[in-house]
Amino acid sequence: MNKEITFIIPVRNNVEYAAQAYHSIRKIHPTEHYVVLLDDASTDGTWDWIRSMSAGDNKVISYRNESKERVGHTVLYDKGVELAPTDIISILHSDMAITLS
Repeated sequence: MNKEITFIIPVRNNVEYAAQAYHSIRKIHPTEHYVVLLDDASTDGTWDWIRSMSAGDNKVISYRNESKERVGHTVLYDKGVELAPTDIISILHSDMAITLS
């Protein structure tokens, strides 16, 4: 029996690569795992993209740092762990991808 995983991905003005990271997870695991997308006060449309992903995927959890100052990925890792609905967690940088080899 496979256990659910929560993938935590903090993003700061890196929507193109964050989209690749998200889609790489969904290509291999279309519906069985959670993805927490955390926006760190981006100004490039990242938050709009995250909202669109969470609207279309019920296993996407979204969070936005609403301040004008970035808090950094380590703070967002902690927030992602707090939001994760599973016991198993994987942390990805927004420019990473999941592959099969």
